[in-house]
Amino acid sequence: MTDLDRQTAEYFDLLAQADYAPPPYRQMSLSAAEAALGEVADAVIITDRNGDIIYSNALASEICGNLLGLLPGQPLDETLQLQDEQNARITPLLPPAEVTAEEIADKREFSASLLVEDNEPLKINIQITAVREAAEVQSFILLLRHTVAARRISSLLSWQNSHDALTRLPNRQHFERELQTAINRCGDNKQQQHTLLYLDVYQFKVVNDTLGYSAGDALLNTLTRRLSFCLNKNDVFARIGSDEFALLLRNCSLEEAHPIITRLLAAVNAFVFRWKDSETRPALSIGAVAVDHQASPAPQLLIAAKDACSSAKAQGRNRVKFSRSKGKTLGKPRESAWLAEVQAAIRENRLLLYRQPVVALQQQQQLHHYEALVRMRDRDGDIITPGIFLPAAERYGLINEVDRWVIREVFSYMALEEHSGSNIAHYAINISGISLGDELFSDFILHELTTSGIDPSRVQFEITETSAINNLDQALRFIHKLHAVGCQFALDDFGRGVSSLAYLRQLPVNYLKIDGSFVRNMLSDDIDRAMVSTINHLAKHMGINTIAEYAETPELLEQLRLMGVDYAQGFGIAAASVLPKIPAN
Repeated sequence: MTDLDRQTAEYFDLLAQADYAPPPYRQMSLSAAEAALGEVADAVIITDRNGDIIYSNALASEICGNLLGLLPGQPLDETLQLQDEQNARITPLLPPAEVTAEEIADKREFSASLLVEDNEPLKINIQITAVREAAEVQSFILLLRHTVAARRISSLLSWQNSHDALTRLPNRQHFERELQTAINRCGDNKQQQHTLLYLDVYQFKVVNDTLGYSAGDALLNTLTRRLSFCLNKNDVFARIGSDEFALLLRNCSLEEAHPIITRLLAAVNAFVFRWKDSETRPALSIGAVAVDHQASPAPQLLIAAKDACSSAKAQGRNRVKFSRSKGKTLGKPRESAWLAEVQAAIRENRLLLYRQPVVALQQQQQLHHYEALVRMRDRDGDIITPGIFLPAAERYGLINEVDRWVIREVFSYMALEEHSGSNIAHYAINISGISLGDELFSDFILHELTTSGIDPSRVQFEITETSAINNLDQALRFIHKLHAVGCQFALDDFGRGVSSLAYLRQLPVNYLKIDGSFVRNMLSDDIDRAMVSTINHLAKHMGINTIAEYAETPELLEQLRLMGVDYAQGFGIAAASVLPKIPAN
């Protein structure tokens, strides 16, 4: 028996006090197995010993182009038409019944052409695994995989669009669909009740900013696993923000949710996150809202749950706020408070400028430019990261004023660099979607360029692909107008949206910033590495330079260099730091 260390023992003791015991080991249910197989990037077919189909996932039907032919009970050899390199039919695919178990290989792999009706033969790789029980072969598992990496990436897009790449939990869009379905069913059955929980992780942003993204990722993954143990199999657990999660407790009233919430708080309260020489004690703030036949649509109900979570957060760590609001009337005390705080910070000059270097990977990591970043100092002197106050600024239309403040201050700083004769650097400035859609914003920038007297070629503007696509006509006018005076442009978070490639030809940008969700795991994830390589290759063909975000280790930087990526930024180079003071002449 494995001995428990002190920390683990304390954890289970607290859970016991919360009237909770870890679930006993159980075999995976058939529905869970089917759900898991449906998410993989390969076609999966399972047959019995005689070669009759037991199961096939959706991708198998898509590849074969014959949904009805892959139904359970159909003979595999009749439904899967394969040819070898000499165009000879490969049959039988599985060992005949007279072949003994000892003669059957545990696993074999080969390439073939799949004959698809009304289409060209498809080059695939087939892997056949024999499943044994008591030394006898009971079934076979076939994996069919496109031999072209790009096709495999394409097959993953549907999964990536509905799940968070880091935690592998459903994302906000997927969760909202599940929540809306639950609300609709409550309308059909007025006795049905569920509970919506909105969870905010305290200390995540601190870990991210002080220990790096790798530490933040490790914290979220560990918390995700701990929280999952507290849930029932039918509950929906999703990551809907950087440090925010949502839970749909199915068939559970607000009163019945109390012990589950207690388990969640106990699981986190017993946890100490250790990273190198640092220890962090995370905490949760939870907002709980009833889901029944009177509930508003999913987006409004999520906002009501977030309001309750904000109220809990205002009361301290590990607090819960239960709300009977159905989402009809939504108060915004915390976001409204941040709105007032941002307005005051602008008036009282409490916004701060930071910068993070972007280096040239093909030139021994020489400095190429800085990305300008905004922070806020609160009334107690503490530094507030943008993820906390900018959402309120965006929600209430104040982000345009923040963007204008950043541009004035960065241009002023760049002018001081020129006048003082100090190191003259280039700067990238983020532009929000709201400012991008403001027809007067480009004129404001041109005025500030003229007033400051700086060289426009030193200025680069970063716009996200989402904001560019949502404001395509205005984005094109904005880019062309500022390109004409010498400014450059970068498309930020590239690769996150499905429609990226369709619009890239229309956007005359100088740089593509490869989304950090692909970069950070590319050493251990073949798909992420393929995505980075594909984006970089595409950019090169279009004459666009590439910048990799979230470059956190020397090994990752070297791999990006070998891949041909032009520039990189991240904790592996330097963390963001406050703009240094320029000494007077």
